[in-house]
Amino acid sequence: MKYCIIIPTFNNEKTLETVISEVLRTTSDIIIVNDGSTDGTPAILEKFSHLNIISYSPNRGKGYAIRQGFKAAIAAEYNYAITIDSDGQH
Repeated sequence: MKYCIIIPTFNNEKTLETVISEVLRTTSDIIIVNDGSTDGTPAILEKFSHLNIISYSPNRGKGYAIRQGFKAAIAAEYNYAITIDSDGQH
C-alpha cells in the first residue's frame, strides 16, 4: 500500500513546521501545497526541501490546493492520499 499525506497551507507560519515534523514521525511521503502564502511559509518550507513541495501565487483557495496535491499524488502513483490541515487543529 503506497500512501501520502497532503498538507495544503496558506499563511500558517506559526504551526506549519510543527505539523510537518509530526507527520514526518509517521511518513516522509508528504506533499505540501503552498497556496500563495505571503508570510514566512517559504522560509519554513526550505527546511523541508527533500519533500514534494508545490508552490504558486497568488492564493487560489484550499479546494484548488487540495486538487493540486491529489494530482501530484496520482503522478507519483500513490494508491491513497490523506489530507491534513496545517493549522494544527487536526
